[in-house]
Amino acid sequence: MKNIFLIFGYGVPKDILKDENYNLYLKIVFNKIYDIFAKNEIVNPVIIFSGGVTDCRKPYKRNEADEMIKLFDLLRKRQFVKNLTKNWVLIPEKKSISTLENFLFCKKIISKRKINKANIYIFCEQTRERRIKKLSKIIFNKNYKCCIVTVDFDTSSNRYLDPEFITKKEKEELKHSLWALKGRENLKKHRKSVEEKLKFLREVKSKDHEKEIKKFWEMRLGKL
Repeated sequence: MKNIFLIFGYGVPKDILKDENYNLYLKIVFNKIYDIFAKNEIVNPVIIFSGGVTDCRKPYKRNEADEMIKLFDLLRKRQFVKNLTKNWVLIPEKKSISTLENFLFCKKIISKRKINKANIYIFCEQTRERRIKKLSKIIFNKNYKCCIVTVDFDTSSNRYLDPEFITKKEKEELKHSLWALKGRENLKKHRKSVEEKLKFLREVKSKDHEKEIKKFWEMRLGKL
């Protein structure tokens, strides 16, 4: 059976090669994929890096997928692993700007490659586990066996927010995603709401990006 690895992005950092969170995230992901690859003797695993243009730094042109591949490619070309990893297929998915779209656009890539049955390993930040599990069951049929691999990589201040606040945020994200899946118009509105979030983050003058993300969610949850 084919093995596919989905790596969802989490924003575009100033310099991904120096970013603590992304380095921790992708190094753990690399090791996990390597172990699965070696243990199961997988031939040419398909690795999809999912994330579009969410750059909050001018000129707002960088995307999450290309940035992640930039770092991941260095990891797989290290002298002591490159003989085993040189044929890994790294695929960028550059259209998505939300977790729901990560799923939908990755599914399109899988369909275009005519992979009708596969083991799918989905890597995500640990607080999103419940949402990722729920969406994976809805979006992928029984021909795809999904395994959710959570990675506790976030060391920013948002990682240490009130657990109740994080839970409420995740419930709202899931609720909105399930609503969006009910029709094309809903999906358009879902994307528009994410674009509004990006617009908010790009217009704020504060350099404290983590604080502004928290502020955005406080405003949104306060309206519910």
